[in-house]
Amino acid sequence: MNRSFDALLFDMDGLMLDTETLSYAATRRAGAELGIQIDDAMLMGMVGLSEARCTRYIAEYLANEKLAARLQQTSRAGYRRMLEHEEIPLKPGIVELLDWAESQGIPRAVATSTRRAVADVKLARSGLARYFRHTIAGDEVARTKPEPDIYLAAAALLGAAPERCIVLEDSPYGMQAGVAAGARVILVPDLIAPSETQRAQALAVCGDLHQALTLLRTL
Repeated sequence: MNRSFDALLFDMDGLMLDTETLSYAATRRAGAELGIQIDDAMLMGMVGLSEARCTRYIAEYLANEKLAARLQQTSRAGYRRMLEHEEIPLKPGIVELLDWAESQGIPRAVATSTRRAVADVKLARSGLARYFRHTIAGDEVARTKPEPDIYLAAAALLGAAPERCIVLEDSPYGMQAGVAAGARVILVPDLIAPSETQRAQALAVCGDLHQALTLLRTL
């Protein structure tokens, strides 16, 4: 079959794994422990960012670098415990999509802002690691999303031209990274609804991964 793409590049959190809710819970628990009020606006501003970018964002949001560092340290520890001991839920449709990609022999890679050590835990415990021979983590590139580095690196790992790759993303920052890399992006929003501008930039905006798979079969 002559497809219009050579490879699939997957975000992880919020796209394949329903982990953003776990992260939110860990941040709220850490805030309560430290006496910091955590509001929804603050949490939404961190979606799709690497840990380093999140720390800078929180420092600006709280106008206190030391407090931001303490919050991040406490929330990361709590989040890691949750990942190691609680179920890591999958997003609906991801197994079907990956089974299809595997049956078709389509090269694929994970491109996540999450640090390598944590990304490996998530992929292993969720059962998705078996679908991917290639992964790029946020601490393995010079610039994380919304910069294009991680998707350019993922495409290079697969030996694919970025413009011949389809990126699957859930966040605006991730979509910006995919577009900047020259790839086409299918956006499957998780927590943040895309703007009209972002909708125009995306190849498509799908309600879930079942819809994304239906689209991919036609490309």
